[in-house]
Amino acid sequence: MSKDMNLTAQVIYEKEFHVDLKGYAPGEVDEFLDQVIEDYQNYDEKIEELGSALTRYEAKIKELQQQVFALQTENQNLQEQKDQDFVNANTDQVDILKRIARLEKAVFNQN
Repeated sequence: MSKDMNLTAQVIYEKEFHVDLKGYAPGEVDEFLDQVIEDYQNYDEKIEELGSALTRYEAKIKELQQQVFALQTENQNLQEQKDQDFVNANTDQVDILKRIARLEKAVFNQN
């Protein structure tokens, strides 16, 4: 919902009104002020839209941060489990090698 702004700071600063016998032309001043009012209403709408978007984005960031934390925790747990499995596998291999050595000793010593 992008609306073009009628006025810029420079346009407002440089605006000159024609002077009638009684002062500035009321119609011209009213028209200019109507544009100022319209722009301020548009600014208010835009601020509200951006505020809503910011709230949504902050909620999404919080959700994603929670997901990242959960994944980091899960990753750490899996890493610890992998390390433990590696230690257990090495222990099992050492036990198997010892058994094989005993069996070989028993088999070769019988001859």
